[in-house]
Amino acid sequence: MKKLIIVSFIFLILIVGVDKNSSFSLLNYFSGDYTVYTSTSSETGVDLGFCYMNSNPSSENVVGESLVVENFAISNALSVLNARVVKTEYLEDGTTVIYAYTNLINKKVKLDNKNVNLQIATKNDRTVIGWPLILGSF
Repeated sequence: MKKLIIVSFIFLILIVGVDKNSSFSLLNYFSGDYTVYTSTSSETGVDLGFCYMNSNPSSENVVGESLVVENFAISNALSVLNARVVKTEYLEDGTTVIYAYTNLINKKVKLDNKNVNLQIATKNDRTVIGWPLILGSF
């Protein structure tokens, strides 16, 4: 019981204590296969042409993140991140793509003249979450 209280307290600090002007990270909220994209290269980076995929980035160079999770409830992600859905697309291969906006993330892009800074793609049991958009494949 004591461990549960400590874990709950740490989780609460992470959720309440996140300053929206600080660096946002999906890892503060979820766990899965994580990728971070930066504006500069490093010895551990891969050049994607428009940014770099890094395993050891410095926070000031981060331009986006993506996280792959299995058996994940999209409604849970939207709720935890306090995000509102801006647009939903249904692709022919069965993939559902959701574009959303949350005040937790400072960076944003325009989609149909609306601010978007969170993209969630799901097919079968696999979900990819990215900000401001999914920069890798899904």
